Amino acid sequence: MKREFKWLLLIAVLIFLPVAIKLYGQTGIKTQLSISLAGIEYDDAGFAKLKESIKSNKKVQDVKESFSQNIAKLSLTYAGDATQLWGEIPAAVKQPFKITTIETNRIDLQLKNSTAVNTAPVTNAGTASKTTSNNDDCKNCYWNMCTYDVVKSIGGKLYKGVITGYGTVYYNCDNGIVLQTSLNINAYGSTVIASTDTVLISSGPVGTRWGIINVDEKNELLGALSGNDFAMKNSGGYTLIAKNISTEANGKAYKDVIVANYKGFSKDPFFGTNFYSVNFYYAKGVGLVRTDTLNFDSDPVAAINKTNDLKTVYSGGSVVRNGIDATIVGLWKYHDIKTNIDSYYKLNADGIFEFYTGSVTEANKSKGINHWKIEEGGYNKNGLAIIDLIWAGGYTMRDDLRKKNDPATGKPAITLNELMLVSADNKAPWK
Repeated sequence: MKREFKWLLLIAVLIFLPVAIKLYGQTGIKTQLSISLAGIEYDDAGFAKLKESIKSNKKVQDVKESFSQNIAKLSLTYAGDATQLWGEIPAAVKQPFKITTIETNRIDLQLKNSTAVNTAPVTNAGTASKTTSNNDDCKNCYWNMCTYDVVKSIGGKLYKGVITGYGTVYYNCDNGIVLQTSLNINAYGSTVIASTDTVLISSGPVGTRWGIINVDEKNELLGALSGNDFAMKNSGGYTLIAKNISTEANGKAYKDVIVANYKGFSKDPFFGTNFYSVNFYYAKGVGLVRTDTLNFDSDPVAAINKTNDLKTVYSGGSVVRNGIDATIVGLWKYHDIKTNIDSYYKLNADGIFEFYTGSVTEANKSKGINHWKIEEGGYNKNGLAIIDLIWAGGYTMRDDLRKKNDPATGKPAITLNELMLVSADNKAPWK
């Protein structure tokens, strides 16, 4: 438990808007990200809100915009990866969109009421002729090789390039193995291969793995100076878990589908620990058609073709569905004995929370829309749930969620770090 948290909450009460309660740092590894949304009009209101939310994030820099052929694109620099950025966007802003692709440095979106699969930019007239002459991988690959912008020979292999907000990315699909290559210009003006990664293997048997990472970096100097653990860890990889299945996405049925599961975790001294488990569905001749986010500790094979009605039972007494623990919905009061000031958190069932200082009146309500959620999966290895309080300014409180009855009043309470929030709406005591 951190004593600093009490001091931060005191600052939050005194200045009304809790901008000081920021547990994510402003420094760290910078990632060049690309976000694209296909099938929209230039003045789409939903995308405008998404864009403004991203621009308001303090960890986002150098935002560039483009729009062509009903595809809106954003390129930006962010102190984290794509999953972390998406997690910091308010739920109400994200609601109109569905993720079709999310990688370390890329998010592809489509409108939930759209049937378009946004795995790559829409082909133009010039691309159509190239598609005809390079049709084999278009028909036989599980990656989207039918829409591309350029063709290039790299290392004796034919690659199809997709122009994104952060440059051209090249893909080759041969014998069921999809390679992704990026190029750089060196100091002598020559084009060199910057990196080549395997992004999909469809030809191997079920159980085939790829994209394995296991990074463990320590900063002993910073650790010694601060007395904290400044280790950065990133571990995970893809596994082929199903072949030749059928699935549905956006009201359309797909046959000859494979499913790849990505499972892993990341630990960062500034952004905390995050666990991931996602099933990706790829249809032959089409590409990515569906993604399902899973509980980290669940069986990804058993979750195939199930809806995202996620349910997790935690040792602290929380039963969570889709990020919401219904038992803590309501009004909670914290009394600071040093300042004799009360503060209130009203957790709503739609994932929005309200914060009040002094009393629950509109005049004492903090500005903006705040969000709360229970993180998916077994983040805390003691089995406790993790609750995120995401303030309107983009600041996030991330704490263990414990339930106990207030010893003074017998009322149910929840504790966030060392702070006890007591029920203020006549909830029954915890059993």
